[in-house]
Amino acid sequence: MKLNDLNYFCYLCKVGSFTEAAKHFNVKQPTVTLAIKRLENSLQTQLVSRDHSQNFLQVTSSGKILYEHAIKILNEVHLATVEINNFSQEKIRFGLPPIIGNLYLPLVVPELSENNLLQSLVVDESGSEQLTQDLLSGKIDIALLGSYAPFNDSRLVATQITWRDFAIISSNKHWLKDYEKVSFSDLKDEKFITLDSKFIHRQVLEHYSNEAGFTPNIIFKTQSISILKRMVEQNSGIALLVGDAVALGDQLKCTPLTDVFAEKFNISIVTRKNYLLKEREWELVTQLLKIKDKVHNS
Repeated sequence: MKLNDLNYFCYLCKVGSFTEAAKHFNVKQPTVTLAIKRLENSLQTQLVSRDHSQNFLQVTSSGKILYEHAIKILNEVHLATVEINNFSQEKIRFGLPPIIGNLYLPLVVPELSENNLLQSLVVDESGSEQLTQDLLSGKIDIALLGSYAPFNDSRLVATQITWRDFAIISSNKHWLKDYEKVSFSDLKDEKFITLDSKFIHRQVLEHYSNEAGFTPNIIFKTQSISILKRMVEQNSGIALLVGDAVALGDQLKCTPLTDVFAEKFNISIVTRKNYLLKEREWELVTQLLKIKDKVHNS
């Protein structure tokens, strides 16, 4: 069974046209037709059926089974190629969300510097949702990610470092300035400013709102923590963030929630399943694990 044949087959299933598949791979149509025939002969089953009169193609039940496995095979081959090409390099392709990068990574920067790890990092900065996809696609190999629940993806291996509570961030001019704690249900009439779907915060906001029985009035979404905080400072709305996000220089009030929600800001070191960590990556993991003690001692 040839990888090229599987490539042709998977794309054919996707577009439903031999002509389009041939154009995509810049080959003649008979090349794709022969590839499918080789697969069918090898497996002794029909994978696709064609209605020439209506130019209609249908994937058979056997074809659907092969498609599901072939997609996984081709993805594994892609990841193997990427990992082999990068294994001899000293660089560490590292995913780092902005909040974790601003709040928690600095706690171990002295150790990273002492072990000459900082200069080895090639950092991909985005929200945890996006970085998870980057890990799975092979764009990065290791990441320090946030999640609202412990990772439960068979394609990934996650080591949880610690978790932090979410809180409500508001302006010092907002009525919350006079409250030590607040129930999320008391916020049903508030305007919310939130991070976009690349971050877990948007999903957490929806979870909390569902539990409280209302739909949040989201007036603005952004990828920038700084923009979010500045808008909240101006009393344009409130935000749901990990409580540690409020720094001493911010003109913001951080109000803990009285509700006991299952969703927390979990911080984990995440890699692909079966990924072989390089020596320098093991050193990085060792230093990142120290974040737990640093957070609890700060």
